[in-house]
Amino acid sequence: MDKTKIFCAILGVMPLTVAAQTDSVSQEVQLKEVIVAGDMVKREVDYINCIPTPKQRKHAHSGFELVKNLMLAGVNVDAENGVITTPVGLATLYINGCKASVREIATLRPKDILRVEYYDMPTGKYANDKAVMNYIVKNYTSGGYTQVEAMQGVGYLKGDYNLISKYSLRHYNVNLWAGTSVQNPKVYGETTTDYLLDNPIHKQESAYDTDLKSIGRYINASLSRRTERTTWMVRSGIEVSTSRDDVLNGSLVYTGYTVPLTFTNNVLERDKTIKPSISLYFNRNFKGGKSLECSLDGYYARNTYKRNTLEDRAFVSDVNEDYTYLNINTSYMLPLPKENKLTFSLIEFLKISQDEYRGSSPSLQHLLSSESLLFVDYTKRWGRKMMIVMRPGVSYLTYKLRGEQEVRHFAPRFQTMFSWSPDKHQALQLFFALGNTFPTLNTVNAAEQQIDRVLVRRGNPTMDNSTLLGPALTYTLNFKKWSALLSSRYEYMSNAISNVYLKENNRLINTYSSDTRYHQCQLLLSATWKPISDFNVKWDGGYECYRVTGSADEYIGCSYARVEANYFLGDFSLSASARTAHKNLVGCQEHLHLPFLYDLSAEWSHGNLSVVVTSRNLFMQRNKRTRSFIAPNYQFLERKVSERDNSFASLKVAYSLDYGRKVNRSPKYESKTTESSILK
Repeated sequence: MDKTKIFCAILGVMPLTVAAQTDSVSQEVQLKEVIVAGDMVKREVDYINCIPTPKQRKHAHSGFELVKNLMLAGVNVDAENGVITTPVGLATLYINGCKASVREIATLRPKDILRVEYYDMPTGKYANDKAVMNYIVKNYTSGGYTQVEAMQGVGYLKGDYNLISKYSLRHYNVNLWAGTSVQNPKVYGETTTDYLLDNPIHKQESAYDTDLKSIGRYINASLSRRTERTTWMVRSGIEVSTSRDDVLNGSLVYTGYTVPLTFTNNVLERDKTIKPSISLYFNRNFKGGKSLECSLDGYYARNTYKRNTLEDRAFVSDVNEDYTYLNINTSYMLPLPKENKLTFSLIEFLKISQDEYRGSSPSLQHLLSSESLLFVDYTKRWGRKMMIVMRPGVSYLTYKLRGEQEVRHFAPRFQTMFSWSPDKHQALQLFFALGNTFPTLNTVNAAEQQIDRVLVRRGNPTMDNSTLLGPALTYTLNFKKWSALLSSRYEYMSNAISNVYLKENNRLINTYSSDTRYHQCQLLLSATWKPISDFNVKWDGGYECYRVTGSADEYIGCSYARVEANYFLGDFSLSASARTAHKNLVGCQEHLHLPFLYDLSAEWSHGNLSVVVTSRNLFMQRNKRTRSFIAPNYQFLERKVSERDNSFASLKVAYSLDYGRKVNRSPKYESKTTESSILK
């Protein structure tokens, strides 16, 4: 290897090219790529096969943008936050059958994506996911590239800057990626709080000057090897994130005392996380279609949290946390005669936290949580027209809080799905799921935090696990120029966690209860129209309602609509989208009202250079978010104007330099959000 190749290898990177369920990446997929005369979106039994057009590839600069250009009915893409939403929930992301991070999808080169498999009925290795987006990319044996990209916002400080590099040599792929991001939107607003004690206290807050700033930095590297039968990958790196949420100037007034108390509103809040991580992956394909897949994901996080509320005296939260997370996932797939399939899955989650609380309420908390899940997935097909899936399983959870008795929960799980496709254009799908969830570690934390002169926050170690029931029905139509989806879904949760507020002397104690029942209904109609290849339109409309009973009593009903369109013209593309204002219910009790939102963007793309200009809510300055909360002994109302919801524009430039033979785009790393048991 000469010096040039050695230098490229040092800068190199890789998308992990694990075989899809059919392991048809290198042969079948490339044949399908040239089929341009038929439907670009084709209904299979358990997934939708999407073959992007050349223009959809050209005018996308990431895997997210490509799915957005596909305009699949019922599928909505938030490219900024790396989220793909489907009628049954968030889609899990894969590249050639291997689970991928948000950053990996964000930097996939669309010209290297042969097709996208959208699993709306996940089975086999995908059975643990609500929905799946599996990007099938070309496999190359040599070459590499280095890419730099930068996004800078105008309207408030926001930037995202990344370096990605890749090198492939025969069966090996090496990846390196690094970057930093920053945002600092200003927020202005008013908050009113009523503490309904025997002598009620009213609190009025106004914030005129805020500093809401977050900075993230990361560096990561991976090495993988893929052969016809075996694939393995090792990935490791470190992330550092800091944030502050300061109210620097405002007014604070308490009424209800003998004399009103007036202060300058001053709250200083700091978060910092240092997180090294490691990921291991192994896949082995055996004769007869059998396969074994194992993965390990783990990280250690050093979390610090400080909050200082200054009135006539200081109320201080100062927490240091050592947090360890480990996830082990093993699955074995066994084909059976007559298109049957059996998959065994064993999953383990381990979480350990050590929290040291200082400040106004010092304490030491140690929590240990272990959850083991076992599933058996049976799939029966009748050609391309009919399929049924049955998935029984069990969950066993234990968690131990220092000073408390160990808690054990054993719960059954079951999922079944049925799909009927009378022809290649339509499909009817039925779903039913029985599951369970458990209280998060921060809610069972027995620590106590003084929030202000009246309110104290305290965890509850005695809460029960929740049972979930979820039937759903979906009907889809797919043709060359248009498609449509009609979906209805219902979700019920017993023992849902809600906030309760208890009187204790002259204080109000905010703790948690699992004596709540949660109901959610959803109806969605989505349609896509593609009159010509250069112009596409998608419309979504729906209705959602939430009903909560028990410890909390809430109801919300809301209709919403969303529309987006794009137009391609040579090296240029134009796109627009709009979403009506709508309401959500957060955490069983909090009412959240989100404002109207519209986006406009223009892109120029030629060769390896892309320039994208995006604007949001141009000429709007008073968009407002509203949060409200009503409970026995406590009421809360917040109105805030944020620069994130008003006039904003950004410029993004990306350029890649290829060397050697062309290769598929390297991952751009981003891990899952760091968990924490800190009571905030």
